Amino acid sequence: MFSIVIFINTPKTIYFMFKKYGGVLLFIIFLLVLGLRLYFAFSTPYFSSDDAYFNLRQIEHIKETKLPLFNDDLSYGANQFIFSPVFHYIVAFFTLFMPVNIAAKLIPNIFSASTVFFAYLIANKLTKSRGIGIFIAFFSGFVPIFFADLNNISVYSLVFPLILLLVYLFMNIKSNLYWYILVLVFLSFLHPFVLVFCLGLLVYQVLLIMGNVRQKGAELEISLFSVFFVLWAQFILYKKLFLFHGYSVIWQNIPASLLSEHFSSINALEAIYMVGVIPLIYGIYLIFRYLFKENRKDVYLFISFALVIGFLLWLRLIEFRIGLMFLGLVLVLLFAQYFKLFVLYIKQTRASSFLPLFVCFLICVFIVSSVVPSWALADYAVDRYISEEEIDALRWIRDKTDKNAVVVAPVREGNLITAIAKRKNVVDSYFFLHNDVEQRLKDVEKIFISSFEIEVVDLMNKYDADYIYLSSEARRTFNINFLDYFSSGKCFEKVYGNDEVSIYHKLESCMLKVVG
Repeated sequence: MFSIVIFINTPKTIYFMFKKYGGVLLFIIFLLVLGLRLYFAFSTPYFSSDDAYFNLRQIEHIKETKLPLFNDDLSYGANQFIFSPVFHYIVAFFTLFMPVNIAAKLIPNIFSASTVFFAYLIANKLTKSRGIGIFIAFFSGFVPIFFADLNNISVYSLVFPLILLLVYLFMNIKSNLYWYILVLVFLSFLHPFVLVFCLGLLVYQVLLIMGNVRQKGAELEISLFSVFFVLWAQFILYKKLFLFHGYSVIWQNIPASLLSEHFSSINALEAIYMVGVIPLIYGIYLIFRYLFKENRKDVYLFISFALVIGFLLWLRLIEFRIGLMFLGLVLVLLFAQYFKLFVLYIKQTRASSFLPLFVCFLICVFIVSSVVPSWALADYAVDRYISEEEIDALRWIRDKTDKNAVVVAPVREGNLITAIAKRKNVVDSYFFLHNDVEQRLKDVEKIFISSFEIEVVDLMNKYDADYIYLSSEARRTFNINFLDYFSSGKCFEKVYGNDEVSIYHKLESCMLKVVG
């Protein structure tokens, strides 16, 4: 209760108690957020996405060889991967002290939970209130879509906290210049999402000019430095991708058939649920208030990031899920300013004596609108984990098939084939440096839905494929229950089956008949 009364001129003794134990409260919030994340993450021994297994394979390779897997003979076309391995090295370092699977679940969730510390620093700086900072730290830990990303080995678990740290350092640039540059350099070589931060700085400068807000020369200079340095760093890291794909590198060479799913159009109700009702409504209110009625420099900074993310989502230039994660964090930080305005307004009315009740009501609404959806989304994410039956099927492929065998599976399970089954796939989710991805996806779809056995055999021969992996994901993706052409028994035999997965082998005799 003493964390609430700080807002209503309570006795100095209570204020000092809160000031003394504020750090303890913040650490308790961190442990609460981390504990809940780990509870869900360790409720299953597996991960909830195909991409997680790509990252897991990189971590395992670094642990074994001390080098990333830049050239993969198991990925289709002997894929050459171009990416920054910094995140994988960090997680791999902790595998020196614990098993790989534990480190891959624990470390990203620690990174994600650390967001509460940086949210506190920013909110405290923005509002000059430690109490509001504590509340915002709690709110930032329960942005539904960000909280639910807990059973996935995601580089964004490190990227987002570092961007919040970078924002805080920028707000105190004179006293933190060297730390700002250090974090900026690290983030530039960690992930291209740092470009979003730079776009936010550019929009911030534009808003300052439009609002006739006086700005410090150091901020303008460091903004321009950040933009040019980040662009240079991205070109150095991804030069080959820029030269190969040109401006279309923005869309990551994702085939048109998957593009609409990857860069989903925004659904208002879905966005509200994933971001949280309270931060979204009052964040939008603050954006309009400070864009058209009032000027406040530090608020402009967060409005800039919100506008940039909203614009990128609208143009479908950023993955829907990732964009909403960052937008949710930004809106929570904007909500800190509304929280302060709300408290000041109530204190000036006759209802000032009921301020604790109003604050408690607001917190209860937040719990219902953000904490509960966070729990529901996390539970749903865990339910999507790779089942034991699928793992058994993948291990059967690993143990019972030839090491040079090629397996046909949906694109979302390509990394499962390489990471768990240790066999070559026909297509996976890494699309860079390929010109035939669209055709591969069409051919894989035909292999699953075609009614003509000879067409399927011809496509299997085209990719030297030996096995078809018919999983629950394949049935959902292609809207099928079984392979139509299997019933003839001439060219395919079922070599493995359980409640969720069936594996079919292309017969050598059939291949000879077709060739002949």
